[in-house]
Amino acid sequence: MDYLVVSNNHVFLISGHDGNVTGPDWGLGLYHKDTRHLSGLRVCINGTPPELLSGSDEEAYRSTLLLTNATFQTSDGTQVPPGTIGISRTRVVSDAAHERVTLTNYNRFALTMQLSLDLAADFADVFQVRGIASGGRGTMQEPVVTDGKLELSYEGKDRVVRSMRVSYSRPPDTLTHSTPHPGGAEPGAAVPASGSEKVWQAYAPVRVQLTWNIRLDPHMESILELTYSPHTSEDEAPGRSPSLVFEAEDSRMRASYEEWVESSTQVATDNHAFNELLKRSTLDLRALIGTYPTGPVPFAGIPWYAVPFGRDSLIAALQTIAFQPELAKGTLRFLAARQGTKDDPWRDEQPGKIMHELRFGDLAGTGAIPHTPYYGSVDSTPLFVMLFAETMRWTGDETLYTDLMPHVRDALDWIDGDGDPDRDGYLEYVTRSEKGIRNQGWKDSPDSLLYPDGTPVEPPAALVEVQAYVYAAKTWLTPVVRARGESELAARLEREAAALRERFNRDYYLADAGYYAQALDRDKQPVRDTTSNPAHALMCGILPEERAREMARRLVSPDLSSGWGLRTRASSDPNYNPMSYHNGSVWPHDTSLAVWGLVRHGLHEEANELAGQLLAAACRFPRSRLPELYCGFPRQGAALDRPAEYPVSCSPQAWAAGTGLLILRSILGLKPDTGAGTVQVSAYLPDWLQEIEIHNLHVGIRKLSLRIDSSGSVVYDGPVS
Repeated sequence: MDYLVVSNNHVFLISGHDGNVTGPDWGLGLYHKDTRHLSGLRVCINGTPPELLSGSDEEAYRSTLLLTNATFQTSDGTQVPPGTIGISRTRVVSDAAHERVTLTNYNRFALTMQLSLDLAADFADVFQVRGIASGGRGTMQEPVVTDGKLELSYEGKDRVVRSMRVSYSRPPDTLTHSTPHPGGAEPGAAVPASGSEKVWQAYAPVRVQLTWNIRLDPHMESILELTYSPHTSEDEAPGRSPSLVFEAEDSRMRASYEEWVESSTQVATDNHAFNELLKRSTLDLRALIGTYPTGPVPFAGIPWYAVPFGRDSLIAALQTIAFQPELAKGTLRFLAARQGTKDDPWRDEQPGKIMHELRFGDLAGTGAIPHTPYYGSVDSTPLFVMLFAETMRWTGDETLYTDLMPHVRDALDWIDGDGDPDRDGYLEYVTRSEKGIRNQGWKDSPDSLLYPDGTPVEPPAALVEVQAYVYAAKTWLTPVVRARGESELAARLEREAAALRERFNRDYYLADAGYYAQALDRDKQPVRDTTSNPAHALMCGILPEERAREMARRLVSPDLSSGWGLRTRASSDPNYNPMSYHNGSVWPHDTSLAVWGLVRHGLHEEANELAGQLLAAACRFPRSRLPELYCGFPRQGAALDRPAEYPVSCSPQAWAAGTGLLILRSILGLKPDTGAGTVQVSAYLPDWLQEIEIHNLHVGIRKLSLRIDSSGSVVYDGPVS
């Protein structure tokens, strides 16, 4: 579903297209660190919401709306016709959300109108907003007005005070509030200037209305600036105090985005739609970055997963490493700092294991959920090693190698130790936490691993793509450590990888189906459902060439290929449902990893076919933004000429944003040589792409410029820095 989203670091605001946050609709609100600080935000003119004319949130941190009035009557009885008051609402999100409301009177007469701002604050944990977890509520404090600011506060059960400070360039003429509590609240009670220390148990939002009386002469305008600034008492140090001057915050954020774009690889092609997808990828990744002392980390997605994730952050960094390597470095350092150190069943933690998810809300703080962090993903650890090896391949960063190699060794020890409790050579999972995730691969919904008759597979289970990740982790790491004199480790990794490849192709391959099983169950029997999971093995190099070709033919067949990308489950499979989360939907990142893998095996025709399907899908979503997922109905030309949306898909979402950049890398067949500071290009362009120009491509400490023509030849190798 399409909404306006503006985001920066741990703050994001998601609203309807009129800029308002109203009703219980799909998690709308202003969020900060896993808590919805504002659950209601509505601007009205004389009690009526304005009517939308147009709007845009192209820049990810900024949105602009143009609206106008419905018919209303002023206090002196003047009838104001519709469409005669111009209303603009411009928002910028930095450390806070800033809004400028401009009113322009296009009538030939002067008038006085009321501009009202209705706010609601429920301070709900995002898990409560989603309805997937519950826990006791803390206490809501009565609204306080001091020094021209309104403060709404809530003390959670975790003893953390979360507050929303509302500042305004002009004090409101009236301010009323209604705060819920068990005994009931008197609506419209005036807020005392000094506030009150009275607190009570909160079960519903506190509601506040601010009203300004605005007189406008003909063709005159009035500007009101507002700042919504979230805070928590647990912050190590107070954040930078946001400016109330709108231009200052707008300029600061614009400069930040310009710096991000300039530091990234710039790409221009002759295909406008592909350019738009790449532009959106770059902007959305910036909008999803969390900033930490260890460096930048991509959050998984808005609104449900706007926090660091192991798997999601690692895959997004892997997709984009050729274009923004600092994202990979920051992700690796962040996850290394939170690598498992002890055996803790509540959090599914074990020594050496890489975290799954880190949460900051009330439920995590009180221990109602185990996400402090939670370690319930089986694939984050091999993906960590894969990203480390690939980062070394692209950057040659020796400091990173020295700092992180102990963590890589610990990750390998977990893969071969606690991650393989029965020592059969396969990495498997079983949930130990009573609040943990049942299925711990990337398809982590409860019904994502099924037998053909629909019976859920009981863990422990060994997923097909996870074994391929382990193989890639060891084979990709081998040349990295060998080049640095660790010959004994390199030899061991080679032996282990070779043994894994042999048994993998023996145990997972289904000769009668010409495909690979989704997993091995607890009895080491193959789960025979036809899914997209085995496609990830292509990028890992674990498949024999003849079976890779066989898989390529299968991936572009009508039951797995929807016309908009790969289905997570084939339409011929008895458990297929195009509207399910993981049993027939299309996830763009899933297809992008398959495209990369196909190219690694020289299967360019199939790779370009799937890449073209993703581009066709992106063209049909607003702002060329690929969402987390969409439904897997078949493309039917004019009869169904756009993907069917999945109702609660995250958008923007990190590995969906990384999809366009990984497609580009795959099409170009980029292979870096950090020692020489060069890159090998083995381009095989699809028919919808004739020319590509690249600047600022990072290889080691050098930055390259390239131009590739329709034949795939490098026709220009520009200056290097």
